[in-house]
Amino acid sequence: MKPTSIFFLFSILCSFSLPAQKFSHADSLRGSLRPARTSYDVLHYDLKVKVDPEKTYITGSNSIQFVVKEKTKQIQVDLFSNLSIDQIVFENKALTYRRDGNAIFIDFPRTLLVKQKHQILISYQGQPRKAVRPPWDGGFSWTKDPAGKPWVTVSCEGLGASAWWPCKDHPGDEPESMDIRIEAPKGLMAVSNGNLVASTSTAFGTEYHWKVQYPINTYNVSINIADYAHWSEKMIQLNGKPLDLDYYVLQSNAEVAKKHFQQSQEILRIFEKYFGPYPFPKDGYALVETDYWGMEHQSAVAYGNHYKNNNYGFDFIIVHESAHEWFGNSISCTDHADLWIHEALGTYAEAIYLEEKSGKEQAQSYLNGQKNNIKNRFPIIGPYGVNYQSPDSDMYFKGTWMFHTLRSIVADDKIWFSTIKDFCLTFYHKNTNAEEVLNFFEKKLKRNVKAIMSVYLHRADIPTLVYQLKEANGAFTLRYKWKNVPSEIDLPIEIKHSQGLGERIHPTDTWQQIKLTEAPQWDFEHFLFQVEKQI
Repeated sequence: MKPTSIFFLFSILCSFSLPAQKFSHADSLRGSLRPARTSYDVLHYDLKVKVDPEKTYITGSNSIQFVVKEKTKQIQVDLFSNLSIDQIVFENKALTYRRDGNAIFIDFPRTLLVKQKHQILISYQGQPRKAVRPPWDGGFSWTKDPAGKPWVTVSCEGLGASAWWPCKDHPGDEPESMDIRIEAPKGLMAVSNGNLVASTSTAFGTEYHWKVQYPINTYNVSINIADYAHWSEKMIQLNGKPLDLDYYVLQSNAEVAKKHFQQSQEILRIFEKYFGPYPFPKDGYALVETDYWGMEHQSAVAYGNHYKNNNYGFDFIIVHESAHEWFGNSISCTDHADLWIHEALGTYAEAIYLEEKSGKEQAQSYLNGQKNNIKNRFPIIGPYGVNYQSPDSDMYFKGTWMFHTLRSIVADDKIWFSTIKDFCLTFYHKNTNAEEVLNFFEKKLKRNVKAIMSVYLHRADIPTLVYQLKEANGAFTLRYKWKNVPSEIDLPIEIKHSQGLGERIHPTDTWQQIKLTEAPQWDFEHFLFQVEKQI
């Protein structure tokens, strides 16, 4: 397999919905922040779900603890319309509510006042949406393991957690903690996020009680049910503290998985070096085998790459999804339009890992393979306030090349990697947006990088260097300028000479010229731009 083949496959799978997204009333209800949502902040979810693989049916409840931010008599909770609500209870009394598609508007018998804490209990049931092409077009996957036993998994990024459980399904509001109780049939184990604190026998099978001790975004909440083999180990982190590592795989894959998953410790140590301590130490780290490629489910990373390393000697699903513990899970976007914060940095982390493991040359080769998949058809950042889904894979590959370009502009790895680590620590367990991220890098790097980042994020095309070259008596005159970038941009370009890299030029939107002793060779290796020669 060619080194770029896996990137090509990933690009195709990430691009299953190429036309620009049209937004519906339902998308606005999911993506926007109106008084029914801004009036409260979720403190804790206590989710309980019974999963029946034979009937592909779930029965459950969710206790939502929240604090009032703006006085209100109504709040919005989300649950897909194909799932029925049995009852919504507040202070031991049933509440009235109105459904508008997947949105539920709950009415209270009195005005709830600011700073008050309250709790509601929503009971529900039904057949959740079946996954079409998980994890990109997700839902519940009802499959069988090689022994014919039920294997149930969930993937819902983009689709929304409200596809299977009632919650405030907006990325800007994460609970401070969560309890997850999954009841599985006899002979099967249910694995979810955080730590397993109890398992209780029931008439149906076993209820597994998992506890998350940190903020968690709703799409990261997971269900994995199978006849899992389980083992655990402890890793001593660079900060000297132990970290629990747990692995859950199909019984038939236990031996190969024990060998293959050994790379996870090296991955975590490298990430700890560059990004700071593992963000969820009390919950630990886990890899859970799934019947789809992978997902960054917090402290329960979904793995389905069939124990394959790429041509660079590592399993990129383990690397990419584990990187999301820092980028996406610890640092989370406040709107779907900024999902690039998760994916660009999660993808860039792959190159950082490879560089630490195998050197700059290998990492650059890896990045070049990713560069071939940049489409430049849509801006990376989409519209805010709607349920935006990126139409292609540029938030992964163009996003990572934006950061690689920034590193090349800075040309000082000590400053660059210090900035990346400071970013992780500054936004530790926080939700953020493009404006805050760009301001952070501008301030930390002490140079005008906000303008070039905005070009990569808000425009479909990339900077184009227009140049003219004239030769006379063995000397060359080079005229050059940017044709599609704002005047304040500072994207220096390195000119290669026969002896190696030469001087840097600083194009603007007006013509400049320099004299050269030989024809220039542009450094495309470390920057994301294109060249157009004019006669």
